[in-house]
Amino acid sequence: MGKKCIIREVHARRVFDSRGIPTIEVDVITDSGLGRNAAPFGAPGSRGIYEASAYGSMGLNRGLKVVEKEIAPRLRGIDAADTNLCDTILREIDNSENFARIGGNTSSATSIAIAKAAANSLGLPLYQFLSENGPTLPYPLGNIIGGGAHSTGPAPDMQEHLAIPVGAANMTTAIETNIMVHEETGKILEQADPNFTGGTDDECAWATNLNDYQALEVLSEACAAVTKKTGVSFRLGLDLAADRLWDTKKKVYEYKRENILRTTEEQITYMEDLVNTFNLYYVEDPFHSDDFAAFTELKKRVGARCYVCGDDLLATNKVRTEQGIKSGAINSMIIKVNQVGTITGTRETNRYAQSGGLDTVISHRSGETEDHTIAHLGVAWKCVGIKTGVIGGERMAKLNELLRIEQQLGIRAAMAKPIINAE
Repeated sequence: MGKKCIIREVHARRVFDSRGIPTIEVDVITDSGLGRNAAPFGAPGSRGIYEASAYGSMGLNRGLKVVEKEIAPRLRGIDAADTNLCDTILREIDNSENFARIGGNTSSATSIAIAKAAANSLGLPLYQFLSENGPTLPYPLGNIIGGGAHSTGPAPDMQEHLAIPVGAANMTTAIETNIMVHEETGKILEQADPNFTGGTDDECAWATNLNDYQALEVLSEACAAVTKKTGVSFRLGLDLAADRLWDTKKKVYEYKRENILRTTEEQITYMEDLVNTFNLYYVEDPFHSDDFAAFTELKKRVGARCYVCGDDLLATNKVRTEQGIKSGAINSMIIKVNQVGTITGTRETNRYAQSGGLDTVISHRSGETEDHTIAHLGVAWKCVGIKTGVIGGERMAKLNELLRIEQQLGIRAAMAKPIINAE
């Protein structure tokens, strides 16, 4: 790629995410470009047990020193465009499995900053630098009503109640109609929940004193109203983050909001009933992250018409993804860079998943930054969906970047083709 991509400086600093929690930001400077990334941070209780820990055994402050004292000297003089070599150096510095020493946030912030520095040095948008056989636009999965670990006070047990604008012909329409559903849901909640104050959770989804069934009823009503106004059709989805519901001692799923315990078989039947009742299009982490068998059974029952998606189950880990594919447990999976620790490692998992017949969904974290890298990754890696909220500055940063990319691509800006029929 030439001299202009040679790394000259690497710096790290302490910044804050959308919850005010300290996180790491890394700058990578070449002869003719700057790459910068601030790592997001999953909520305690919602981070998967199989993903790389955020800052490993060193913690954030020592992680910052690692960048300056260990990573920067090894990267100076290296071609930033050689992302495989750069990420190999990061793995060598960590010298552990799953970035247990320096942490997934430290490594991923550095890895993404390197890729962005190379793209900027070459005068390319990041999605073009990382493109996998031509770009497509991912459907935005709109988190409308929150719950679980992302909420405080009375709330549904499940973490996310999603609206998916499957009838949108372009990104502009998809984003705009998701916002309309969010607004309409707020209006309905004023009547459905006497205690509703207009508050939101970590991802700017509505916080409400309803159970999950009631939340889906409200969301269905809101989607129907927006469809009537715009003609754009929607399907609903859920993210249960079921690790948080699973009682390891009692071996049951505990729904505290409803004061109900469900065995694994009851949980499978419950999820099947919800898919049938609400015509759900997407169900993420409906079981705890060691129960491949339950995922497999649910997929057998509903997988022809609904995505059964793994996040905590797979943690963007290639070995666990292989297990998920071989067991037939899922037909889609979440992709998060800081679960793996490098952009090349994440791309490898994404490629492997798609070659194994899975659709992939690039995702934000509940504690986000203004960085918009995942918009580029979703486009470059042909992800069928993107999870990045509906409103809120740190969420809108990704959505607005998708609009810029759509404009750049023009008539080539095709929406991704899901493997499951949306109708």
